[in-house]
Amino acid sequence: MRNDAEVLSRISYILANSFYDIKYFKWSKENENEFYVDINNNNGYFMIVINYEGSALVKVNSQPYYALDGYHNTFPLPEGKIRVNALFSPYKAFGQKVEINPGTPVIFRRNEDAYKLWAYLNATLQLAKNSQDYLREKLLKVLTETLSLVPFVSVSRDQLLLASKYWNDFPSHLLEFSQEMKYEKFHEGNYKEALTYLKEKLGELRETFGKAGELIGFAHAHMDTAWLWNFDETRRKVARTFSTVLNLMSKYDFQYIQSMALYYEWIKEDYPELFNKIKEKVKEGKWILGAGWVEFDANLPSGESIARQLLYSQEFYLSNFGKIAEILWLPDTFGFSAQLPQIMKLSGIKYFATHKVFWNDTNKFPYSVFNWIGIDGTSIPSIAFGNGKGGYNSEFTIDSVMSQWNNWKDKDQPMLYSYGYGDGGGGPTEDMLNFAEVINELPSLPKVKLTGGIPEYKPENSWSDELYVETHRGVYTSHSKMKYLHRRAECTLRDAEIWSTIAGRYDKEIVNLWKILLKDEFHDVLPGSAINEVYKIVYPELEGIISKANKIIDESIKAIAGEGDRLMFFNSLSWDREDVAVVNEELPNSQKVDESYLVIVKVPSVGYSEYKEVKYSPVKVDGLLMENDYLKVKLDENGSILSIFDKEENREIIKSPSKLIFYENIPGWADAWDIEKSYKDTYFEVKAYKYEIKERGPIRACIRFYYKFRNSEITQDVCLNANSRRIDFKTRTKIPDRELLLKAWYYFDLNSTEAVYEIPFGVIKRKTTTSNSWELAKFEVPFIKWMDIYEDDYGVAVLNDGKYGIAVERSNVGISLAKTPIYPDYETDSEENVFTYSIYPHKGNWISAEVYKRAYELNYPIRATKGKGGEKSFVSVNPRNIILEALKPSEDGNGIILRLYNVENNRGIGEIKLWKSPNTAYKTNILENEKLEDVNRNKDEISFNYRNYEIISIKIE
Repeated sequence: MRNDAEVLSRISYILANSFYDIKYFKWSKENENEFYVDINNNNGYFMIVINYEGSALVKVNSQPYYALDGYHNTFPLPEGKIRVNALFSPYKAFGQKVEINPGTPVIFRRNEDAYKLWAYLNATLQLAKNSQDYLREKLLKVLTETLSLVPFVSVSRDQLLLASKYWNDFPSHLLEFSQEMKYEKFHEGNYKEALTYLKEKLGELRETFGKAGELIGFAHAHMDTAWLWNFDETRRKVARTFSTVLNLMSKYDFQYIQSMALYYEWIKEDYPELFNKIKEKVKEGKWILGAGWVEFDANLPSGESIARQLLYSQEFYLSNFGKIAEILWLPDTFGFSAQLPQIMKLSGIKYFATHKVFWNDTNKFPYSVFNWIGIDGTSIPSIAFGNGKGGYNSEFTIDSVMSQWNNWKDKDQPMLYSYGYGDGGGGPTEDMLNFAEVINELPSLPKVKLTGGIPEYKPENSWSDELYVETHRGVYTSHSKMKYLHRRAECTLRDAEIWSTIAGRYDKEIVNLWKILLKDEFHDVLPGSAINEVYKIVYPELEGIISKANKIIDESIKAIAGEGDRLMFFNSLSWDREDVAVVNEELPNSQKVDESYLVIVKVPSVGYSEYKEVKYSPVKVDGLLMENDYLKVKLDENGSILSIFDKEENREIIKSPSKLIFYENIPGWADAWDIEKSYKDTYFEVKAYKYEIKERGPIRACIRFYYKFRNSEITQDVCLNANSRRIDFKTRTKIPDRELLLKAWYYFDLNSTEAVYEIPFGVIKRKTTTSNSWELAKFEVPFIKWMDIYEDDYGVAVLNDGKYGIAVERSNVGISLAKTPIYPDYETDSEENVFTYSIYPHKGNWISAEVYKRAYELNYPIRATKGKGGEKSFVSVNPRNIILEALKPSEDGNGIILRLYNVENNRGIGEIKLWKSPNTAYKTNILENEKLEDVNRNKDEISFNYRNYEIISIKIE
């Protein structure tokens, strides 16, 4: 009986023997990156391209046809006289830049029986290697008997060369033997007879050992929108991958799943004939759509951003394919907000699928199939797949199938198996499809289905929490500028929509701006884990969004303000507000700051008011002490907060002085992604080397502190406004030093064991203790605009305008301000970054203190313009817990959508007063295509019932 090595050598020769009638060609040069060859194919030839560098889209007679990449180099040629073009890009699969070398095109004919026999023998040998003694012995016996039917006779150098280029696992020593090979004549062999015998014997073994459950395969190509390469290269990857998949579909019966509507839009623009073929496959149910404009980060964007990810993708699918996506497919995203189930349900999504939960570094995720229950109680059937070798980029190898099946918890339900080369794209290969066929005939392995769509999973288990991924905690912080610009873009787009809609001059360009923002929310771009070249594209894009949105805002509020010379102030938030505004002219009781002036104004909800003096008690500064009616803030010359004394509540808030600390953080390959569990082991506390009073009131007092560490510089203005409990830390950093994590620690005198954090369209409570491994793993967590730690009747909130990572240890809070990896972008945070975070002490809990409103006010400054004056509120919302997140034209152009959410875990009746009386009003979903329930109308007022943490979309006409 043959051993493993003996079998491997023989099946390698069989593969080599499948290549015959081999002919070498040379490319002609079309242009710098494109090459062609003319071929007269009248004998069913294949082409293999050898020794090439780079990646290429293969075209046949000018039409996209196949890919040349690190995993695809062989394809069948159509009959007749054809021209084959290879359009190269100078990148390998994972972004490595190379000098283009088109290699050598070789055509050959293939003995299909020999190729098929090789696939069967190869898979059977792999099963033998991974099986226990009894089954292993039986399989080796069958292999030995089968090989005796096709004894080795001859093989040529060319056959061995092509086999080695085709199969990455081809034994290299056999190719070395070919240097002395004398055989040149093709050997036919009894391959068909041997294949028949092998199938027969495998059938007998199936009878004995049976099959193990069911596997449903989804061909897939996880293509990062940008990562170690830029967007343009991904656009080329998409064309190459989709061409390959469609080519394989012409011969094999299988289904392919692909998310990201952006990719379909690219293909529609670049290769409309390819797009039309995809439409046919979608219609046949072979091409499965995944929701999302891109595979977005699910922790950092606002709720409205995620809503637009789903709205615009589903809208594209419906208009182009006549159907919407039923699955949110996010295999590689770095964690998932607990409000995502409700967002999915309101966007027509039936299933959620991810792989990333199996990357946990502390706790094993317990389920494969489960109901994911969101903060409002919405339940979505969810699949955690790829738990084993191959992950979401599996190859239909035996060890991959076996390891994933062994880890699949729900053996009574089909295992979702995603196969195809990914990250750098590429997708399935012909070999994978053949191995799937073989696995279906092998004993002890699951039955394989390659079609049939998403199974109707019936979960027996539930997960009622966020899906926190216990790794990649650094992505909440990497690339400060990315985070800040993204927040500003979100905020300005919101305001641009609100004011232009109210002004009756909505600019459809806003949708295009949204789609650029959504692209930049891809899960390696927004998290800060892409190469520098990507951010050289993204930063100007985001700055362009902000600039254009601000222009729309300015034009809209000027149109609303009308002609006149009275100073008017505009507030886009859905509550009346007293706050500081910046103007360009001196006013009574104003404060000059640089070339501008600060004033305190009162402005109604989503409305305007002309300037009227607001009474206030001036803020005072005396050395390192700042004080207003509410707080007394004491600092030392090092920049530490020594005391925050609440004058109203007569209590001290600070337990010990605050610290600014650099930590050494060298987490390995995932440099930009990770924070070490032991990051605190090596640290450097930095102290200010000088300070100065920058603003002395009466409206705002600021003390500026200057810090230096190695080559890095930090300046921080600690500011206190009159009439406010908010202490602002306006921070400017420039950190060329590498492998550092910068945190600002505040030690509050509170007895707190949990904290509440803003998440998209809601909040989540997390323990601040370390009582078990699940709590320990959350040593760094994401939040958006605010978080709060509290006792029953008092608390402290941390607000920000572009920071997302935080550590909370009982009542100690460490805000992550910067992270400076080497890989994949050595320049991360070395440029100047400006941001603000705030401490907001308050009586009562976060609800009674309306902490969420203070966070919105930090992010949405009051705007000023000249006009006719007066005062008006266009939209007011009650009660306080209902927040207006968007006001925009409906997608059908027949009305207006108001998107709101209940930030609290309660129910009640909401009321909205509008600037006009609607003819109709009803609740709809995020897609705006369902009437969920009527809304009561009374002239210009509407009222509605709301539920706990509900996302509310109201259409008025």
